[in-house]
Amino acid sequence: MRIGLYGGTFDPVHLGHIHAALAVKHDLQLDHVHMVLSARPGHRDQPNTANTHRWKMLKLACDEHSALVADDTELQRPGCSYAIDTLRHFRARYPRSQLCWIMGMDSYLTLPTWRNWQTLVEFAHLIVVQRPGQPTAVDQQLASFQHRLQAESLDTSRAGSIVFLPIPMLDISATQVRCLAQSGESPEALLSASVWTYINRNHLYLTKEGSFESQ
Repeated sequence: MRIGLYGGTFDPVHLGHIHAALAVKHDLQLDHVHMVLSARPGHRDQPNTANTHRWKMLKLACDEHSALVADDTELQRPGCSYAIDTLRHFRARYPRSQLCWIMGMDSYLTLPTWRNWQTLVEFAHLIVVQRPGQPTAVDQQLASFQHRLQAESLDTSRAGSIVFLPIPMLDISATQVRCLAQSGESPEALLSASVWTYINRNHLYLTKEGSFESQ
């Protein structure tokens, strides 16, 4: 099997996330894509929105697409959510499958700040997609890593390559969705109908503090 893994805080999950996952799934002929909710990110600020809300919204969005699987692996694991631990989990679960860790260019540029970042490719291929207008310049450390491992496409190996996909991405961000909601404007066009209904019902993103409650 060829399995996609798309990690994120999904605060909230929006059409840009869904479009990226489905586009990569189609382009690389993945069997399915696990949308892995980052419970307690180890390399960025903690999301204000409670895990329970982010998980329910992710479930609603993924339920609309048979190719997408809402995945709570990191919710079930205590402590900080590190990609390397998640990849070890999936490699043990799918020892013979190709694993493809899907990430945006913004996340890729921060890769040297991730725990054991140079060992990620021992467990999966890194698949990088880009939203319009995002910077692409990498520092020397990441450039050297990229030079050694970049490939034009996937081969039959289970892991070990960095592939940049020239897929047109939707110019949507979770920050944009939250800002629209906080300003009293509707971000409805940027979300699936079920997620927007959930946000309204639970009064999420009405302030900069979001809907924070105990994680």
